Amino acid sequence: MIQNNIDFNAVLNLADDSVEVTGVDTFPNGQVVHIQKKKAACFCSECGSRCRSKGIRHREINHPIFHDGRTLTLDVETRKWFCPVCNTYFYDSFKFVDKYKQNSIITVLLILDKMKDLNRTAVSIAQELNVSDTFVHQTFMQFVDLPRLELSEVLCIDEVYLDLDRKKLYQVVLLNWTTGEPIDILPNRYKSTLDDYFRAIPKEERDRVKFLVSDMYDTYTNLTGTWLKNAVSVIDTFHHTSPIINLLNQYINRVQKKYQKRDAEKLEEENYRNNRDNKTRKDSREVKLLKHCRYFILKNKDDIDYTPKQRKGKNGYYWTNPYQLEKEFMALDENFYELRELKEKYIRFTHDHMNDPEGAREELEELISLYKNSRFGDFRYFACTLDNHKEGIIASFTFLSAERSRENEQVLHRISNGIMESFNNFPKDYKRAANGVVNFDYTRNRILWATRHNPSMRAVPRSKSEIHTPGKPRGAYNKKKKDEENVE
Repeated sequence: MIQNNIDFNAVLNLADDSVEVTGVDTFPNGQVVHIQKKKAACFCSECGSRCRSKGIRHREINHPIFHDGRTLTLDVETRKWFCPVCNTYFYDSFKFVDKYKQNSIITVLLILDKMKDLNRTAVSIAQELNVSDTFVHQTFMQFVDLPRLELSEVLCIDEVYLDLDRKKLYQVVLLNWTTGEPIDILPNRYKSTLDDYFRAIPKEERDRVKFLVSDMYDTYTNLTGTWLKNAVSVIDTFHHTSPIINLLNQYINRVQKKYQKRDAEKLEEENYRNNRDNKTRKDSREVKLLKHCRYFILKNKDDIDYTPKQRKGKNGYYWTNPYQLEKEFMALDENFYELRELKEKYIRFTHDHMNDPEGAREELEELISLYKNSRFGDFRYFACTLDNHKEGIIASFTFLSAERSRENEQVLHRISNGIMESFNNFPKDYKRAANGVVNFDYTRNRILWATRHNPSMRAVPRSKSEIHTPGKPRGAYNKKKKDEENVE
């Protein structure tokens, strides 16, 4: 029975004044609400004659407006009508559910709203809304098919690792640097894929791109000479600084291996002298320093904290002096001081010349000359890298206005791929939450749906045949051979 004279039409939010609630059954896992049309004469839509009732059938409609794990089912009494004049049969229609559907219209809207959270899986949403995960996936694919956005004047391009299949390990993301909104996601980073993609974009739109921000991947940087001819290639600051850090890290690894080899020889000698067969020994003081204190070289010197710190050891708390640790670490190799100074010169270069590309060009030429004449092969190799990407590095000292606040205020920022690196966390989080993905179209639309500012759903949903991709062909089935195996 209806309890406490509650207006269930308002609670259910059916937006249909032609129906009324006749009863409510409450169960431990949810409720069943009985609904029927208000008593009124029915007239044929074809000829206008009064129709006769031919009985009632009950439809169970899922209406998942609860968000606490309970189900809400609408038991809708649907009357069949017959027109004696034109011999037409039809059923009652309701605004809150489409013909032949088992879920109310609000179910679709709830699914699309919850799919904006990339930490939610189709399974978890299906359990909350009392539908199947196949229905969630199918509904999303039918109503969400986002087109690419127009190319921006400052275009960011980078890849993200999603591992859809062997041919689609990396997906390419195009981002509007000014607004931070994703323009599109491509299935892979092959040159042929990028060529086909940009070939399909009108030349007038491509010519409006002024800067292309990327890493040192040649397929990206070469786009400015082929499809984006009015654009200047900008090498992100992180990507033209990281090679020197990697080279220094490799050098420290070589020094560490030298000390580990010395320790292994000592262990072999001790085993021979004491007639033992020890396989390992604790790391020596030198190896520990090389493992845990390499930041004295790799980190920017101005960012190192030299404040003494209290640490907890096996025998209680003790104080560490960073100055003393640095002195011990740098004494492990005669080249450490010189290597750090060469690195610091480049780090200072990347922080100077703000919005001064010409000044950056002059100092970069000096650094390239310095590194080419260095006695270290690693820095001579780094000099060749700088020389090959000189123009892109110089362009990275340009500043432009961009929207970086909720109030859409224009703030002056240095052109970089930092906003892209931040965006790439969304696909990575989605991949972890989904425990692997394989459908590129679904993945692309899911990420764009969750990250674009004002995404729009389709006014006309796609058909099932449009969203279903052909599966793997089934292999031959030899029934005779199978029967012989069963007999044996």
